[in-house]
Amino acid sequence: MLKKAGFLLLFFVVLVGCGTADQSEEEASQGNQGTGESTEEEEQMNEEESSNQELQSIIDQLSFKTGVTTENNQAVFNMALKNKSDQEIELSFSSGQQYEIIVTDPDNDEVVYKFSEDMMFTEAIENKTFDSNQTIEWEQTWDYQNGRKRVEAKEYNVKVELLPMAINQQNLDKTPFVKETSMEVPKSDEASTQATDEEVFRNIEVQGKNGQYTVTGEARVFEGVFHYTVEDGHFVYVEEQTVQTDGAPSWGEFEIEVNIDEEKLPANGVLSIVFYTYDAKSGKQAHHYQMTLDNFNN
Repeated sequence: MLKKAGFLLLFFVVLVGCGTADQSEEEASQGNQGTGESTEEEEQMNEEESSNQELQSIIDQLSFKTGVTTENNQAVFNMALKNKSDQEIELSFSSGQQYEIIVTDPDNDEVVYKFSEDMMFTEAIENKTFDSNQTIEWEQTWDYQNGRKRVEAKEYNVKVELLPMAINQQNLDKTPFVKETSMEVPKSDEASTQATDEEVFRNIEVQGKNGQYTVTGEARVFEGVFHYTVEDGHFVYVEEQTVQTDGAPSWGEFEIEVNIDEEKLPANGVLSIVFYTYDAKSGKQAHHYQMTLDNFNN
């Protein structure tokens, strides 16, 4: 009887020991799994941090500068991006719009000029490659018009942004290329300014499609001379042409034939004709008037 009791006690001790060992192994296993998950998260965080540091290092090698020159009839905005590194850098843009310019009235924060407003841009991704020490420049003009009316002569705030979506195929959360400055719009020189845009060109009509267009209208310009080009915001399809009509103060009628080979037309975007004159004193372009010839986005 004592032998049987001793045997049962020994069996019970062994059984409890096995259970404890199994439990310890399970806990150890769970602990290892927990450690593995933590290591995986840490590795992912380290990779993201390393990627962000690499992107920031590239951004630090790009120098973005802007400037604005105010003339009697227009402001000229200049942008320049220089690759200061010893390697090639690629910028990717989500559309044909590569920059934005916003001019605001400091007295009421009203936007008096926004470059992208009423503009059409290609929707395809565009890439620009910068060689080592290469500088790429952009230029944009504004004729001081806000709703066909010249803005008041005073100081305005200017914000200029370059709009890449990625650098070397690494996506950007927001653009790092932003500059803010101010500009002084001068008083209009009445002696050399003929009139506002809507008083210079009127009744403009376009007929035709696929590269063959007839443009008619009226112009009231000094000595009856004005000029035009045809472009899509990126490329010029018809270089500067001169038109002669009746001189101011009369309204001179005109008819223009625009012919562009169909295979040279843009695959998408908006084709426009831009009318303008030259200021008698400064020799600069003035009185810009833009009219759509064809919309290839439809």
